[in-house]
Amino acid sequence: MKSSILAIGLVLAGGGATFAASAVNQDAETRTLTVTEGGRQSQVAVPAGQTVQFCPSGCFVTMPDGDRQALTGSETIEITGGKGRIR
Repeated sequence: MKSSILAIGLVLAGGGATFAASAVNQDAETRTLTVTEGGRQSQVAVPAGQTVQFCPSGCFVTMPDGDRQALTGSETIEITGGKGRIR
């Protein structure tokens, strides 16, 4: 929980970032992404029907279904059926 709050705080603090990955949760329940950025791992909760921005300068993300992807910071992850797809 503490990591989630920290991750959300970092996203809000860098709100002016032009390039940041985003996750759109189209499911009816909150989904969690595990984000590894700069050697630090955090959990990013994406509430149902919401969009969250994170990862402004590249990171690795583990999707709700366990798939892991490298992001540059400009991708959009679409979460549907508990699975994440990069758009």
